Amino acid sequence: DVLLPDGMNLNRELVRDGACWWYRKYAPGDTVLEGLEKEAREANKGLWAEPQPVPPWAWRKRQSSH
Repeated sequence: DVLLPDGMNLNRELVRDGACWWYRKYAPGDTVLEGLEKEAREANKGLWAEPQPVPPWAWRKRQSSH
């Protein structure tokens, strides 16, 4: 987790804003991040406004094959 001087959890804020995925591999069972991502998806926030956003792990795999 990245905590800012004001105590805000940056990880949660980024997921809440739809600026990143909840990477289950590194935070398995994190129900807070899971819920924040679900809310962002349902609200079409950030990357979830795209019809088919490409997760970073899939994008990296695709780029390495070129």
